[in-house]
Amino acid sequence: MPEKNAPMRVLWFVNTAFPAMDRHLGKEEYLGTGWWVKATANEMAKLEGLEIGVAWASSEVRKYERFEEEGFVYYLIPQHPFSVKRRNIISRIWSRLNRVFSTFLPYRYENEIRDCVRAVDDFKPDVVHVWGTENFYGLICNKINVPVLIKLQGLLSVIQIDYWGGLKLRERASMPNEILYYLDTKKRAKNEIKIVRENRFFEGRTLWDYSHMREYNTSASYYDIPEMMRPSFYVSEWEIEKAKRYTVYTTSRSMPPKGVLCLLKSISIVRKYIPDVQLRIGGHTGNVEYGRHIKKMMSDLELDSYVTFLGPVSENEIIRELLSAHVYVLPSFIENSSNSLIEAEMVGVPCIASYVGGSPSLMSEEETGLFFQKGDSAMLAMNIQRVFNDDELAIRLSKGAREFALDRFSKDRVIGGILSAYKEIVEQEDAG
Repeated sequence: MPEKNAPMRVLWFVNTAFPAMDRHLGKEEYLGTGWWVKATANEMAKLEGLEIGVAWASSEVRKYERFEEEGFVYYLIPQHPFSVKRRNIISRIWSRLNRVFSTFLPYRYENEIRDCVRAVDDFKPDVVHVWGTENFYGLICNKINVPVLIKLQGLLSVIQIDYWGGLKLRERASMPNEILYYLDTKKRAKNEIKIVRENRFFEGRTLWDYSHMREYNTSASYYDIPEMMRPSFYVSEWEIEKAKRYTVYTTSRSMPPKGVLCLLKSISIVRKYIPDVQLRIGGHTGNVEYGRHIKKMMSDLELDSYVTFLGPVSENEIIRELLSAHVYVLPSFIENSSNSLIEAEMVGVPCIASYVGGSPSLMSEEETGLFFQKGDSAMLAMNIQRVFNDDELAIRLSKGAREFALDRFSKDRVIGGILSAYKEIVEQEDAG
C-alpha cells in the first residue's frame, strides 16, 4: 500500500503507441485501434493522487528508452521481430522473412520481458496494469514483486476458431499474409492461455470474457469494468430526421472475422427491395489479398456504385458517419465488446449486430438493437429492411441504446471501477 498521502503509482503496458510515443519516434499518430486506452489515460491524468507510467513494446522500437512528457513517464521496448526503417525491396523481403520465421520458430520473449522488468524497477509501481492478453506482457507476473491486473480485450484463443469468417479453403489459399497472421494468432494464443492461468487479477466487461477466463483460472479475482469512449460520443445524438435514408455504416478492419463479406451479401439482398441502399465502410480495408477479395466480391455482386470505402476514419469522421447513417451494422464472426458498436449505441443510431462473443452483454433484442446469427446474410438483410421501413422501431432502438450506453459506459463508472480495483488489489497484496 502506498504510504499515507503518497500518490498511487500504476504502470500500464499497452498494445498501441500513445501520441507522445509516436512523436518521439517521428511517426504519425495511428487512427486505428487502442484509442480507448488513451481516452482512459486522459481522464485519469486529471485525478490527484495517481501517477501513471506507460510502456509499449514494438518492432519499430530500436532500443529501450525512457522519457517524460506532460505528466506521464513513457517506456519504449524493442520487440522481436525487428523491423527496418528503409522502405525498399530489400527491407520488404526482410520484413516478410521476419514474419515467416517468427511465426514458425519458438520465441520466449526473454529480452522483452527483461526490459519490461527494467521499466517496473525504474517506475516502482504499486500496481502493473496490462491492457490485453494479445501480447507477451502478462508473462512478467512471475518476474516481479508487484501485483498485476490483466485487462481482457480480445481473446486470441477463441478468435482463432472463427478467424476465417466463412472463407472457403480455396479462398484462404490465395491469402498468404492472412495465413501467416492466422498462424501467428494460434501461436500467441498459447501465450495467452498461459497468461490467464498464471495471473491472479483480471478485469473484463462481458459474460463472455468472464466465462473464458474461468475456463482456465478458477481462483482469480475478476472486476467488471466497462471501457471509456472518446469524449465526443457522449454528447452526439442521432436524430432520424437528419439521417440519410437507407444508408448503412460499419467500421471494420481488413480481417476475415470482421464479417464484411457477409455484410456485402446482405446489401445485395436489400438492394432488390430498396434500390437506394448505400453502404459506407470506415477503417483500414487495404488493397492486398483479403482487401482485394472484398472488392472482387463487391464487383461480383454488382455493388460498385452502392459501397463506399472511407479508409481510416478519425473520431470526428466516425461521429459524422453515425449521425447521418440510417443503421449501423456489426457483422463480425467473433467479438468481445466491440467499441464501434458501443459508439454507435452511445450516439443512438439503430444497431444490428451478430449474436457472438460479448455482444449479448451490450444489446437486448428489440430493445436496444437487433441480432442475427453470424454469417447469416439473409437475416441481416431482413433486419436492415425492418429498420429502414419502420421509423417507430428505429426510434425505439435508438433511445434504448443511447440510454443503456450512457449509463453503462459513463466516465464515473469506468474511472471509479478502475480505481476501486487498484485499491482492492493493493490491499489484498498487503494482507497477503
